[in-house]
Amino acid sequence: MTVARLKGKPSERALTGIRAIRDHLLKVEKELDDLPSLQPEEMAKAITNCDPDPEWRERILRGMTLVAMFDGEPSASALNLLEQTAKAFQVEANPVNTYRNVMEGRMLATRFDLMRRSFVRDAVAATMKAGGLPMFAATLKALSGVRDETVLKRFESLKHYPDESFGKAYSEFLDRNNFNYPGDTGGIPIPVFRHDCCHVLGGYGTTAAEEGAVIGFQAGFEGLDPFDVLMFAMAEFELGIGVSPFIPGEFGKLDPERMFAGIEHGSCVNTDLIRDIDPWDYFEEPLETVRTKFNIVKRGREPEYPAA
Repeated sequence: MTVARLKGKPSERALTGIRAIRDHLLKVEKELDDLPSLQPEEMAKAITNCDPDPEWRERILRGMTLVAMFDGEPSASALNLLEQTAKAFQVEANPVNTYRNVMEGRMLATRFDLMRRSFVRDAVAATMKAGGLPMFAATLKALSGVRDETVLKRFESLKHYPDESFGKAYSEFLDRNNFNYPGDTGGIPIPVFRHDCCHVLGGYGTTAAEEGAVIGFQAGFEGLDPFDVLMFAMAEFELGIGVSPFIPGEFGKLDPERMFAGIEHGSCVNTDLIRDIDPWDYFEEPLETVRTKFNIVKRGREPEYPAA
């Protein structure tokens, strides 16, 4: 709230983000208007008195950075507050550096910084672990726009899997979105197919708001600091930076409430669906059986897709 009040009355966009954190992560009943604005030194003292572990100060700094990004164009006043907070908290200023790069238009530095925190890194590592050099070669082919008949044939076989199976649901997801199959020219690179499987398993669509939500879902089950992962979603769908080479950037399309609800949804999952499973091991099973196996509860809303 200290960040949100920097420009006077907090914007509805910033308040939506703070409410979502309150309701889906903290799960406390607290009126935002009742919360005071605090100087960084006061915040540091209060947090340390509750728990001296620097993890909490790091997370709060990341949360403040997210609120600053939700609040419109980056500003010098917000940057100054974040810098003072990092100093008072005695923690690494990585989120502040990202904010500074965005404010100063250093897009290359921002892309590099956020890409290394995103799901893409873990998806590539898991793909290489599962398939070794052949998968690495297939990924390079996809990025080069070269058709890989072997990979394409394998993925297209999913069209003939039993109805209601996970594999059939994945092929229907690709068809519904007019995505080319992995291995095809212009097809989805193999590491990204793990992300798309999370869409299917979690019940998420492919609008920008839904992409932000499924990244939240992944942050929940990956067991990482969610704020670190969500900086990637902020860049892609709130700031329009386009960090990932696979997902086009969009401006102001993130739904904060949906994103943090996704984290809550993913926190129930008992397995890292990016790093610790090979979807091919489960494609033949009924989709609902796979969801039950990994404790993926019903999301509570229908997936949304872009207009044709």
